[in-house]
Amino acid sequence: MAAYTDIAFRLLCRRAGASMCFTEFANANAIVRGGENTLALMRTCKEEAPTGIQIFGADASSMADACRKINSLVETGELFASSIDLNFGCPAGSVIRAGAGSALLRNPKKMAEIASACSKASELPITAKIRAGWRNNEAVELAKMLQEAGVAGIAVHWRTATEGRKRQEGWSALQGVVEAVEIPVIGNGGANTPSRAVQFLQQSGCAAVMIASGALGNPSIFSQANALLDGKEAAPLSWNEKRKSFMEYVRLAKENGISSPKRMRAHAIEWVSGFNGVKKARTKLNAAKNVDDAVKILEEFEPDSHSLSSDKKM
Repeated sequence: MAAYTDIAFRLLCRRAGASMCFTEFANANAIVRGGENTLALMRTCKEEAPTGIQIFGADASSMADACRKINSLVETGELFASSIDLNFGCPAGSVIRAGAGSALLRNPKKMAEIASACSKASELPITAKIRAGWRNNEAVELAKMLQEAGVAGIAVHWRTATEGRKRQEGWSALQGVVEAVEIPVIGNGGANTPSRAVQFLQQSGCAAVMIASGALGNPSIFSQANALLDGKEAAPLSWNEKRKSFMEYVRLAKENGISSPKRMRAHAIEWVSGFNGVKKARTKLNAAKNVDDAVKILEEFEPDSHSLSSDKKM
């Protein structure tokens, strides 16, 4: 997730039990140019492996070149990566206007050409992330096309690119995708609590479930979901436990050189979300001018209610 899934946050998620994490998506053209900001965006480490480097772009040539560049960085040890993930699912207006992300769902042939070019250009496995379609559900046809293009796995968001978030459930529709292809299918969309993530996995038949916004400010969602899978209870979190994990994020962010006021404010707001008193804390955080101010606000924050159910979005 752009602006959130940095190396520090991914490390927290992996330590909490996430099987695999993906970087924030990076522009293929910027990767080829070797821009410092883009390379910093893709920064990974051995501890978080396996890690997928997610990229986006609008044409096969630049995407393939980006894959070659990533492979080269991995070979020289400048980057650690287990796979390269092609983003064909982002519905953000700026990405769509550039002809990338979910815009490519309107042109499946071009999407397949990109996937094929990347698969041929990379020694690392190529995976793809899509939505069920642009306006209509074409997930099975799209998945078959991408499998034929050479991708090693596919993450499918069961909502289309244009429908927004009105529907809260629909993951059972992914059963058809699982049955139609031989490559692993990862389900995505709406797995924002431990119990919903487990239900998604069990009802869809997917090889795995991708947790996105449900992990923001709450990396322990992975350990809680794993506990449910093992037939155990997902223990509720106290604010002190949440605060401790935030301070670990702060430490990791500083250690990895990614600590900035904007990023710290964004993460801090997610960490206090769901607790009584969050509105006042959010106001203070939005006004924080530096990292230390944001951290101090979290250190001093004391909610009226000291714990939340593990099944609430935090």
